[in-house]
Amino acid sequence: MDEVEGRCLGENTLDGLSRGHLSPEERAAAARHLDACESCRQLLAALGQAVSTPGVATPPRDSASAPQEVRPRLTSGDRVGRYTVLHVVGAGGMGVVYAAYDPELDRRIALKLVHDEALPADSREEAAARLLREAQALARLSHPHVITVFDGGRFDGQVFLAMEFIEGGTLGQWLRAEERPAEAVLEMFLEAGRGLAAAHEAGLVHRDFKPDNVLVARDGRVRVTDFGLARLIVSGEPALGAGAALPRALPAGAEARTQTGMRLGTPLYMAPELWRGAPADARSDQFAFCVAFYEALQGERPFTVDQLAEGTQGPGGLSGASRIPPQWRLLLARGLSAKPEERFPSMAALLDALESKQASRRKRRLTVGAVLGAVGLAAVGFGFFGWHVKSRDVCAGSRERLAGAWDEARKAEVHAALLKTGSPLAPAAWTGTERLVDRYADAWVQMRTDACEATHMRGEQSGELLDLRMSCLAQRREALRALSQVLISSDKGIVEKAVQAAAQLPSLEGCASTEALTAQLRLPQDAAARARIDKVRAQLADARALHAAGRYEASRALLQEVLEASKAVSYKPLEAEVLHALGLAYVSLEDTPQAQKTFSQALVAAEAGGHLEVAAKTASMLAMVHGMHLRKHEQGHFWLDFCAAVLGRLGSAPAIAAERLFVLGNLLSDEGKPQEAVPVLEEALALQEKILGPEHLNVARTLGRLAFAVGALGRTSDSLAHAQRALSILEKLVGPEHPLCQPSLHSVAFALAISGKLPEAVPYAERALANDERTFGADHPAIVKSLIVLSNVQTDAADAIPLLERALAVQQKSKNMDDPDTVFIVKNLAGNHGLLHHYKEQLEYARQALALEEKFLGPNAPEVGQSYQLMGEAHERLGDPARALPLLERALSIAESRPLAAESPTGPDMQVATRRALANSLWALGRDHQRARTLVKEAIELTRGGSEELVQQAAELEKWLVEHPLPH
Repeated sequence: MDEVEGRCLGENTLDGLSRGHLSPEERAAAARHLDACESCRQLLAALGQAVSTPGVATPPRDSASAPQEVRPRLTSGDRVGRYTVLHVVGAGGMGVVYAAYDPELDRRIALKLVHDEALPADSREEAAARLLREAQALARLSHPHVITVFDGGRFDGQVFLAMEFIEGGTLGQWLRAEERPAEAVLEMFLEAGRGLAAAHEAGLVHRDFKPDNVLVARDGRVRVTDFGLARLIVSGEPALGAGAALPRALPAGAEARTQTGMRLGTPLYMAPELWRGAPADARSDQFAFCVAFYEALQGERPFTVDQLAEGTQGPGGLSGASRIPPQWRLLLARGLSAKPEERFPSMAALLDALESKQASRRKRRLTVGAVLGAVGLAAVGFGFFGWHVKSRDVCAGSRERLAGAWDEARKAEVHAALLKTGSPLAPAAWTGTERLVDRYADAWVQMRTDACEATHMRGEQSGELLDLRMSCLAQRREALRALSQVLISSDKGIVEKAVQAAAQLPSLEGCASTEALTAQLRLPQDAAARARIDKVRAQLADARALHAAGRYEASRALLQEVLEASKAVSYKPLEAEVLHALGLAYVSLEDTPQAQKTFSQALVAAEAGGHLEVAAKTASMLAMVHGMHLRKHEQGHFWLDFCAAVLGRLGSAPAIAAERLFVLGNLLSDEGKPQEAVPVLEEALALQEKILGPEHLNVARTLGRLAFAVGALGRTSDSLAHAQRALSILEKLVGPEHPLCQPSLHSVAFALAISGKLPEAVPYAERALANDERTFGADHPAIVKSLIVLSNVQTDAADAIPLLERALAVQQKSKNMDDPDTVFIVKNLAGNHGLLHHYKEQLEYARQALALEEKFLGPNAPEVGQSYQLMGEAHERLGDPARALPLLERALSIAESRPLAAESPTGPDMQVATRRALANSLWALGRDHQRARTLVKEAIELTRGGSEELVQQAAELEKWLVEHPLPH
C-alpha cells in the first residue's frame, strides 16, 4: 500500500479504502490524513467514493442498481483459459493482477482480471468487447517502452489480459523510495514518454497516464502499462479546438465517464477538457504526462481538483515551481495549458524539446528494445514486485518452473509408462533415465537460480544478460517437456532408447556462456512473429524427442512438416535448426545421401541467419558423414577445420568442441593414425567429463573408441582399462542386458584379444550376442556386429567361419549387402578360409570384398590393398603365380604409400604376407630372383619387435632364404 501518513494518498490506497481492503490500522491512518487534507478529500469525492465506518463496505453510488456480488480472488493453481495462476502481485481500481504460467510459451506472465464494477453497468458487455478490441490493438504494438500484451479474453464473465511480466515496481514507487536527482527523473520520464508517443503513433490513447501506470524493472528499464482505459482514436472525431462543440459537462466530484460510459481515469491527472466531457486524445495524455513529471520534480501536484474541474489552473510560466530546472518550466507550462490546441502538437515534440533543453546531456542507457534487436531475445516474463521484496525471494521457485516437464508427478507417469510395456529392460531403463534426467533437472534449477542471483543479489550480471539466460533455459525446459511426453507414450522400442534419449537432452552449458548468449540471434520485433517462432520451436522439440526415443521415421515425418512451418515464418535461424534435426533423422535412418544434402542445406541456412551454433554442429556432422560414413577422409578433415573456425567465432562452446574432437579422433583412427587419434580422444573425454560428469553415455562412447585407439598402439592394459570403465558406466545406467552395452562389450573383447587372452574375451563377445538375440531376435541386422566380434575372438578358424556365414545370411536376408559390415564379413571369411587352406573360398570372398571397398572407398584405400593381397595370395597358393603377381604388386604399392601402423589394413602382418607371396610368385615365374630375396629380407625386418606370430614367421622366412639361393 502507498504511504498514508505525510504524503497525499495514492489512488490504490483510496481504492482499497473504499473496497474495504485496508487493515484497521491502514484505514485509521487514511482517515486521519483525510481529516487534514482537503486535496485528498476532493480526490476521493471526484472518484465517487466515501469512507465508510471501519469494517463496513461502502455501498454503490447508484442506489438504484443492485449490488454486485464480489468475486473471491483466484488462488494458486486456478486456471484462466490455458493459464495457471501462481499468486497475486497487485490490485487497483481496474482489477487484480496475478502472476501466471503460460504452458504453451513456457513463461511467466502477468494476468489482469478487470473488475466487473470497473465497467459501466448499463453497457457492460459493450465495454468489455471494446476493451478486448483495444487489447488486440495494443498487442500489435511492439515497443521497448510499452508493456507487451500477449492475449485477452473472457473468464467467468470478467475480461482478462495476459501481459509481459515485469520484475520490479512502479515509477511512483521508484520516486517515493528516495529523493531522485532531476536528471535521473528526466531520464525515466523520457523513456515513459517514448512509449506513450509510440502508442499515439499506433492510434492508441492511454487515458490514464500516471506514475503508478509506469513499470520500472529491476535493471532500470521502463514500460508504460495499464492501458486498461485506452481506446482507439476514432477516425474523423472532431478536434478539441477553439470552436469545437463540447459534449455534456462533468461536474466536479462526479465520476468521470466518456460518452459511452467508460471511466476516464485518475482525476488529478485529467486534462480540463475531460472534466467538461470531451473525449480523450493524445493531447490529454500529454497533459497527464506533464502533471506527473511536474509532481515528480516539485514534490506536489500543479493543480487542485477544483482548479482542474473549473478550468482555472494557474498562469503558464509555473514561476513558483522552484524545484523544477528553469529550462523545463516553460515546456511544462505549455504541456499543462488549459486549451489543448496550445499544447505541443505531439508527445514526440514535447520529448524532443525536453531533450534539447537538458543541461548536462548524458548517454542514454541501452534499452531492452536495442538488446532485442542486437541479440534476438524473445520477450521474457518478469513480475510486478514491490521494491521491498528481497532478491533471494525473487530468485526462489526455479524447481517449480519444471512443473509438467520433470516434477514428481511427471516422473511417476514416466516410470509407470516404462514398466507398463512389460519389457525386461524397463526397470534398468527407468533407473538410468531417472539418474540422467534428475542430474539434468538439478543442473537446470541451479543454473536458473544462479542466473537470477547474479543479477538481483550479486550485481555481477546485467538485466539484458539475465533475459538471454532465461530464454535459453526456457528452450531447454521445452526439450525436457517434450522428452518426458514421448516417454509417457512408451512402447518396447522406446524403452530400449530411453536412457539414450535422456543423454541427448540439449547441453546447458550454452546458457552459462556469455559469448554464446551474446552471439544469439536477432528475433523479429513483432510479438506475433515471435509467438509463431516459439510455436514452431515447440514442435521442433517434439520432433527431436521422437528422434531421441528411436522413432526415427515419425521424427522425420514431423520434421518435414516443421520445416514448412519454419519457412513460413521467414526466420532463417529456425529453418537451420529444423534442417539440422532433419539431417540427424536421415543419419539414423541410414539414408546417407539425404543426410548429406540436408546438412548442406542446414549449413547454408545457418550462415544466412547467423546461427553459429547450428553452423558448428552441422559442420561436425558433415565431417562424420563424409569422413566416416563415406570414408572420404580429406573432406572429413575439411569440415572439421570449418567447424573449428566457426567455434572460434562462437566463443566458449565446450559441448560442440568435445563432439568435434570425438569425430576427429574417429577419423584419425579410421585413417590408421592411432598415435594422432589418442591425444585427440583423450581431450574429448576430459571435456565431456567436465560438462556431463563421469557417468554419461557420451563418456562411455568416447572411452570405447579410446580403447581401440590405444590398443592399436600396443597399450593393451590401457585399452582394457578404458573398455572396462565404459562397460561399468553403461551397466550402471541401463543394466547389463541392455543393447547399449554392446559397444563396450565389444571393446572389452577386443582389448582382451590383443592382450593374447582370447579365451577370456569369448564370454564378453558371447554376452553381447545373447543380449542382441534376446532384444532383437536371431535374424535381426542388429546382431551382425556381435557375430563379427565373436568370430574375431575364436582361436580356431573353423569356429569363426559359421559365425561369419550366419552374419552374411542376415545381411542377405535384410538386403544389407551394401552395408559396411558386409565388407568385414566377407573379408574375414576370406582370411579364415585361407587359414584353413580353402584358397578357392579365400579368392571368392576377397573378390566380393574388393568390389564393395572400391565402390565405397575408392581404388587406393588401405582396405583395398588388403583385398588385393588376399586375392594374390590365393592365386599364388592355387599355383597360378601369373595371376597372383599383378594383384600382389598392387597390394604392395598401396601399403607402401601409407605410414606403417600395427592395426592398419596395411600394417606389418599384411605387408609380411604380401612380400612373401610376391617373392614366391616371382620365383615360380623365374623372374627377378634378386628382388624376390630382397622382399623376403624386408619381410624379416618387419617382423622384428612385432607380435608373437610375426616373430614365428621370421624363422620361416630365414629358412626360405636358405632354400632359395640365387642361381649361378
